[in-house]
Amino acid sequence: MTSSYKPNQGMKAAANRALEWRKKYGRGGTAVGVARARDIKNGAELSESTVKRMHSFFSRHGNNKAKHYAKKMPDGGPTAWRVAWDLWGGNAGAYWAKGIVNRLDERQEDIQMERHVINVEETEGSFIVELAKEERAEESAEEVSADYDDERDHKAMTEDMEAIEVIEADRDAEVKVEYRAMGMDKGPIDEEGRTVMIALSSEEPVERSFGNEVLEHSAEAIDLSFLASGRAPLLMDHDPKRQIGVVESVELDGESRRLRAKVRFGRNGLAAEAFSDVVDGIKANISVGYAINKMEKRDKDTYVAKSWRPVEASLVSLPADVTVGVGRSSEPSQPITVTENRSNPMTEQVIESVDVAAVQAEARKAEQRNAAQIVELGARHSKSDMAQKAISEGRSIEEFRGILLDAIKSTEGLESQSIGMTRNEVKRFSLVRAINALANPHDRRAQEEAAFEFECSRAASEQYGRTAQGVMLPSDVLRNWTRDINTSDDSNMLTEDFRGGDFIDVLRNQSSVMQAGARILNGLQSDVKIPKKATGSSAAWLATEGASTAESEPTFSQISLSPKDLGAFTEVTRRMIQQSTLDIEALIRDDLAQSIATAMDLAALAGTGTSGQPTGIKTTSGINTVSFGAAVDLIPTFAQVVQMETEVAADNALQGNLAYILPASMYGALKTVEKATGTAQFVIEPGGTMNGYKAIVSNQCVAGDLYFGNFSDLLVGMWGGLDILVDPYTNSKSGTILIRAIQSMDVAVRHPVSFCLGQDA
Repeated sequence: MTSSYKPNQGMKAAANRALEWRKKYGRGGTAVGVARARDIKNGAELSESTVKRMHSFFSRHGNNKAKHYAKKMPDGGPTAWRVAWDLWGGNAGAYWAKGIVNRLDERQEDIQMERHVINVEETEGSFIVELAKEERAEESAEEVSADYDDERDHKAMTEDMEAIEVIEADRDAEVKVEYRAMGMDKGPIDEEGRTVMIALSSEEPVERSFGNEVLEHSAEAIDLSFLASGRAPLLMDHDPKRQIGVVESVELDGESRRLRAKVRFGRNGLAAEAFSDVVDGIKANISVGYAINKMEKRDKDTYVAKSWRPVEASLVSLPADVTVGVGRSSEPSQPITVTENRSNPMTEQVIESVDVAAVQAEARKAEQRNAAQIVELGARHSKSDMAQKAISEGRSIEEFRGILLDAIKSTEGLESQSIGMTRNEVKRFSLVRAINALANPHDRRAQEEAAFEFECSRAASEQYGRTAQGVMLPSDVLRNWTRDINTSDDSNMLTEDFRGGDFIDVLRNQSSVMQAGARILNGLQSDVKIPKKATGSSAAWLATEGASTAESEPTFSQISLSPKDLGAFTEVTRRMIQQSTLDIEALIRDDLAQSIATAMDLAALAGTGTSGQPTGIKTTSGINTVSFGAAVDLIPTFAQVVQMETEVAADNALQGNLAYILPASMYGALKTVEKATGTAQFVIEPGGTMNGYKAIVSNQCVAGDLYFGNFSDLLVGMWGGLDILVDPYTNSKSGTILIRAIQSMDVAVRHPVSFCLGQDA
């Protein structure tokens, strides 16, 4: 059982001082540091892992103490470094954390080997070393940010933070493919056949985190079964998604102790460009990806791979070892972990799936999917011209989403409510860990594992001025609500690709009104008053020069948006929340989003405006209406559908995001109803349109109700943060836990004449 530790008075004084400084001067630290300072100030017990992180923080930045500690800024306040330092407990915290860590280290004096060595066996004068996953000290964005003077610009800070994030992300990876590169040492080039003879690897030592690594080049040591199969890929920078050719053949040069290969380049754009650069001598470095099965220790600092398997070749740019040809690529940004008798799941996936034709076909499909997503997203935000431009420029959906977000004012509020989490901190945030801790309040391990999530929640609550009833999901996390996972192996977190999509996009995919083009106002912090035109102006011709006119001025009123709490529910089992897979996390998120979207649709369409509900389109005064009369089976005629459009057009409101929203029963029936008898042309048209406009199904529509209008005049206001509450008791007998998500939001119709409601009499 791990211990916990109480901060001392000196730490409390430093943390309180830093909080006051940050409030007064607006600099120093991040949301995590602020949360840590609040814990210290309040005398909260700190876990062993937290104390170790504190010690790591102070150790890293203690060297800068003389430069920053006593320095005053032009405004008379301390440096950002000093604020960050004191947020973590200041000098008192540094001595306190160091003392605890030293005592903890003393308990481990019987451990003789380094952490990465878990077993050593002596055999015939050499040592066989079994290497475990190397642990790396946690480096938070808080630690990085403290390194900078206030004079350093934000861009430089951001770049270094991103570099650290690569290191942090690596902690979750269990096994990695090693890479080493050398000068291409080109042999004959067949430009017609697009082949090149290259030297792939040698026995030159490469410095790794555990010492110097040597790959033995003997027939007994190298498994060439896959590399010699004709299916091994030639990649660009070890990226499986950027295959530029194949390894056609391979041979071991026993005399020079090198591995040589014949590679053939493909004919796609990337491959053709790469081959041209090789022919011209621009790209001259080749790298091999390989997995090690067995290692032996030769001397104090040198380890020899006695059994290893190459799995791919890559064209790379950066050399590191100038002693071999042109050079060797630098060690990957992801630190190498050497293991014994462990297979690499990512490597196996490459071996089994590499097929040139299939890769090319998948690439074409990916391009089509990418273009379709861009078109859909652009249309959704009335930015079709921007979408077409992005497609012509070859932009990805992630790039387009970023461009679009910059162009949409509604995102400004969400950005303004950021608590300052880095990309890596967002990736680390786990809803499942938070739920597990809330469901098991007396489980110390669960509480410690969710310490980071609770810290972020406290920071978010302070930012939004709201007290979290459970755990508050910051807007930083909500902006990265969705994720694409390009591996089936959850142990390899490095293959996780976070999309630019956010919580709003998830809701939009589930909500009919948002699909129809409702305007989203994110990141609201208080009540919002929005002007609307009450009466229009009129104009008149002048009878004679200088005569008075009878025109009138327009009048304006306003509508209000105020936060109303929307609660959505889902259930999970206790076994589900004990899993740490990304699939479980995504399942819970999707269920919550579905529940919120459903409730929001109901409020936007037919909210009563009472009992805490917003006022929906149906109950808004002044909207147009069309009676279907005694319609057969509650199904309107095509003429009545057109009449709804006419009513909106008569009020000069036929513009913007125009669409119909209808219940599933009506949609299904209208697919068989002819516009005119005997024409075989049905009300629901090919492509899912009706009367030339989008027809969107919503089961939140009452049977017989049909909505039409400009949905950009439907405003959906959302206040920052998503509050997650957990009830482990109500359904305890069934072994399930009730999860409730509370989102503060409101709905309002800006111009009632923009809408028409068709109803059965």
